[in-house]
Amino acid sequence: MKIEKENIEMEKIVNLLKNCEDDGTFLDSIYNLYLFIGIAKGVDDVKNGRGMTLKESKERLMKKYETYNTKYSS
Repeated sequence: MKIEKENIEMEKIVNLLKNCEDDGTFLDSIYNLYLFIGIAKGVDDVKNGRGMTLKESKERLMKKYETYNTKYSS
């Protein structure tokens, strides 16, 4: 598995944490940060041509699990 360096500006992360609700918990903040990083990575993937269409995704999943029903059906 290749680990790529995240290219997310610290200012965006700081703003995200500053705009959290006052009554939110630490775990809420961590969740929001994790969600933000995931969205930013997805946007970067699409911008750099690393995305796929829903049709391509469905085809990939169907190929991967094509024998699932025959192995595990009742």
